[in-house]
Amino acid sequence: MEADRNAVVITHAPEMNFRQDYVALPKNYGSPAYFDRPDIRAIYALVEENLFNLDLHTGFRQKLKGKKVVVKPNLVTVYADMGMVEREYPETTDPRLLDAIVAWLKRDTYRIVIAESSGRGIPTRGAMRIAGLDRVARYHGIEWMALEEQPTDRYIVPQARVQKEIIVPEIFSEVISGEAFYISVPKMKTNLYTGVTLGFKNAMGTLPYNLRQRNHNFALDEKLVDMLYLFQPDLTIIDGLVGGEGNCPAPVDPVDSCVIVSGTNSLETDRVATRMMGFDPQTIRLITCADEAGFGDPDVEIVGEQIVTPYRPADPSLFSPRFREQFPNVLTLVGRGLPHSPVLSAQGPYTSELAEEMAMGCRGGCLASTRFAFEMLFREGLRCDFQLTVILGDGAPVNGERIYLDAEGNPYTEDEIARLPGKKLAVGSCSRRLAGVVDRHVNGCMPYPNQPHVALHQVTGTFCRVLTPKNRHLFLLLFATLQLCEKRKRLYRAGLRMDCELCLDNGLVEPPELSDKEFEALILHQGMPPLTPEEVKQLCSKENRAVLATFLG
Repeated sequence: MEADRNAVVITHAPEMNFRQDYVALPKNYGSPAYFDRPDIRAIYALVEENLFNLDLHTGFRQKLKGKKVVVKPNLVTVYADMGMVEREYPETTDPRLLDAIVAWLKRDTYRIVIAESSGRGIPTRGAMRIAGLDRVARYHGIEWMALEEQPTDRYIVPQARVQKEIIVPEIFSEVISGEAFYISVPKMKTNLYTGVTLGFKNAMGTLPYNLRQRNHNFALDEKLVDMLYLFQPDLTIIDGLVGGEGNCPAPVDPVDSCVIVSGTNSLETDRVATRMMGFDPQTIRLITCADEAGFGDPDVEIVGEQIVTPYRPADPSLFSPRFREQFPNVLTLVGRGLPHSPVLSAQGPYTSELAEEMAMGCRGGCLASTRFAFEMLFREGLRCDFQLTVILGDGAPVNGERIYLDAEGNPYTEDEIARLPGKKLAVGSCSRRLAGVVDRHVNGCMPYPNQPHVALHQVTGTFCRVLTPKNRHLFLLLFATLQLCEKRKRLYRAGLRMDCELCLDNGLVEPPELSDKEFEALILHQGMPPLTPEEVKQLCSKENRAVLATFLG
């Protein structure tokens, strides 16, 4: 074995049904009966074989011995008994796999922390309880941490293209300094925003709420790659036991890949997993951006058979046959004046292909957020034959007017949109010019994750089933939301600044002016000034309003 050699190891599970408790652990977790189950024994053996082989080819265990180990799963929303059409969906890291990984790590260290931030609207302490990861932590005598409830550090990354200011929870400063060993454990699944969501995209969950939304638009892929300048996973373990295909972060459908893929270079690990999902990595912009930035390893060793299990790609389009079949009476109009958007001539022709190109110009922002809202409605099992006009963008400039295109490429002016019958919904900061002519406008670039979903329910006169007793975890999540609010207010009252200002527009935010010496540095640690009493009051008030926004939009 060569020093610092990177490898990716693929380990296939034996043929069996892995769909038992793959989203949330059963009540008897930790008992002899649980550990005697064939699927649990198989998962423990799978982790043993995979990580033994990876260590054999890389020697990574020497780097983690005795260190604090930060294990980050992916818990955006734990879809188990949430009131949806199906009882559970493979959206999140399999808790059975997390348990087996923690058990394996305890051979070398007991300083293990399961750390995650599920995102605005879904308190992590609630997600941990639904999945059962709080019980994993108790059983193994380790710590679990909701990252949105932690003090933060700020860094300036001069090399970054989009995200030069990065704020992370303090525990990740230990990762950046090399004091802690970082393991990313994502689910193998497709994604509305980036095509696939695997190892290094999992770092999105380390960012505080407002920073997470900044440049979560057409610049999203570069933003995620910028995180790699600050820190990279020391080890990536991709959960492909039961993968997910479809429109994540909405519920996805199960894929029985029956595999785990691990590696010491996150980009190369993601590249292998992408191929095994049936996608060409060169078509995934997130991967090509990371390649351009030099984060790959052309000499990586790949161990194991790259068996392809085709995944259905995410469908972010509001023009696609699938969307139009699901929502036959929805008229979508898109027009963008972004620098990279197609330019419309006064003479035309305007085609369906041009309309699709116009729409996809902001896949990482309002487009995917709106598609998520519709997919949620569909997965809730509600009627989808309502009439609605949806508008995205600020309109493409043509002869002094702003033009929007429908699925066939037919043009609409703002006056024509105003005269259309029925309800109208506009999404995104770019479309705020239409706020006076639509029934509901959702601001933000990107919007708050759940706002388009709530707005869609409002304009269609439907009620979200997740907010009814059909969701068995409704009161748990409500209580967790209140706990989160109080914990964050305590940190604010201690004078701690945990986030950046919320930015609702698409422009880049430049850091403070740097000297030539500072600019040449790879990373600069810059503390944030303490909060003033007036800021504390304002931020505590915002936390109170956020509780209401979680449930009312």
